[in-house]
Amino acid sequence: MPNYDFLLEHRLKELNSEFAYRHTCCMSLFEQMLKKFLAVFPTFTDHTLLHTLSVTNISNQLLRENVRKLNASEIYIYLMACALHDIGMGVSDKDIDAFIDASGLRGYVNDHPEISKPNLIRKFHNDFSSQFVKKYWELLEIPSEQYANAIAEVGRGHRKTDLMDEALYPTDYDLGDGQYANLALLAALIRLCDELDIASDRNPDLLYDAEAMEGMSEKDVFEFSKHDAIHTVSFREDSIVVIADTDKADIADGVMEAIRTVKETLEYCLSVIRKRSDFYIDCKRIKLILNNKEVEV
Repeated sequence: MPNYDFLLEHRLKELNSEFAYRHTCCMSLFEQMLKKFLAVFPTFTDHTLLHTLSVTNISNQLLRENVRKLNASEIYIYLMACALHDIGMGVSDKDIDAFIDASGLRGYVNDHPEISKPNLIRKFHNDFSSQFVKKYWELLEIPSEQYANAIAEVGRGHRKTDLMDEALYPTDYDLGDGQYANLALLAALIRLCDELDIASDRNPDLLYDAEAMEGMSEKDVFEFSKHDAIHTVSFREDSIVVIADTDKADIADGVMEAIRTVKETLEYCLSVIRKRSDFYIDCKRIKLILNNKEVEV
């Protein structure tokens, strides 16, 4: 197969050097912001810049020649959404109440007084990420409020939201500068690529020493063990191949359940992409190779 590494980044630089420069300049700022979530979630799956880069790389492997169907504005919006879709994991104390209200979550919070701050952030981090972008778009040197709204909504769409809703995700969102963006397509793509970042390097040793962590719950230990068992996710001509290895039955069951979730997300996102764009994603199937044998999921 051809090499699709850095496809989106190279294409943006080719189409619009100003947008490429804006994105590049913000990456170091994103890194510092994303690190904040470690203080709240010391044992949670990686949502730092490494995850951002993985999601972008997976996007490149799936998009392939489709990248030429995206305009410069869509590529910029998508790359910024990749970088910012988890920024809400590090929401500050001074912002959280305002973000709860702006996201329409005050009723939920009042009805669940027992929920801890980490669990609340974990559950609604995509909404908080969206509010962060909408509040701080000028600091992030995003060109306009229209672009900020597009980035915010695409990033928010990486989980839970209805991507078939034309009001939330129009296929021709007006950016106010003569350009339009297909938000449904971009949100479906980021949701799929975020779900596919499941291999063991999602929890790199340089960030996490699982054995040294204190107070890890059984669930945390299980999640780390499950990700450790998934060695690679590779992209073939028409399929996505996941390779995993474990001698523990509960971990094997956890891996299979994780792949079923990925399969459901793949089917949903491909349906959105097919119905709401002219894109054709070649990788339509997912295969699990568990302990050197292909397993039905």
